[in-house]
Amino acid sequence: MTRLLLGVVTAVVLNLPIALRAEDGPKDILAKAIKAHGGEEFLTKHLAGKSKNKGKITLPGVGEVEFTQETAHMVPDKFRESMELDINGQKIKVLTVVNGDKISIEANGAEVPITDQIKSAIKGAQHLMKVSRMLAPFKEKGYELSAAGEIKVGENPAVGVRVSAKGEKDITMYFDKKTGLLAKVDHQAIDAMSGNEVPEERIVLEYEKNAAGIPIPKNVVVKRDGKNYLEAEVLETKQLEKLDDSEFAK
Repeated sequence: MTRLLLGVVTAVVLNLPIALRAEDGPKDILAKAIKAHGGEEFLTKHLAGKSKNKGKITLPGVGEVEFTQETAHMVPDKFRESMELDINGQKIKVLTVVNGDKISIEANGAEVPITDQIKSAIKGAQHLMKVSRMLAPFKEKGYELSAAGEIKVGENPAVGVRVSAKGEKDITMYFDKKTGLLAKVDHQAIDAMSGNEVPEERIVLEYEKNAAGIPIPKNVVVKRDGKNYLEAEVLETKQLEKLDDSEFAK
């Protein structure tokens, strides 16, 4: 009964107007975005999650291939991904497990050597995951926020906040002016094969609300150098308080 009541209250709160304004400062924008995504208390409590996804990814020398994916994560640095790729009719299963600075990758059961390029790519992805949750740059020391102006994401106006941190690449988040929801993230990604930096855009095309009324990304596009790199549809997702360490064992 308490959970049901909480869900109803959350849904009511999320439907209150939170439109972003041109005069809002970067921290004001983040505060409204946090509210739009469930609120500070909810995000602080729910540090983990699981999802099932499907989509298409463009691989160098191969082209566009279909994939299915199951992920588990726990902030700040634990991640597990099981991905099955269909390459010219051949199924390739890739398992990636990250637990702090411990990294394991297997392709069809064979271990993949962990290169410096892979380590750099994963380190950047961990920072991106932490910043994209918004709480760290909003509350913690060591982050510098600056206004990034207004753009359109699709047909919708969005307001940008640039996040800088010592030793890390800048990340710019754009939030829908009407809803306050995260619409796009711009940053310099590290290519895991070459180690080169590449401009990356992560765009949320569509949100849907879960049973508690919390908006969850439904369709996402990732572009690199302006070209489609990945398209994903979220089939199932759960926001959790924590996951057992066994989830992130090799």
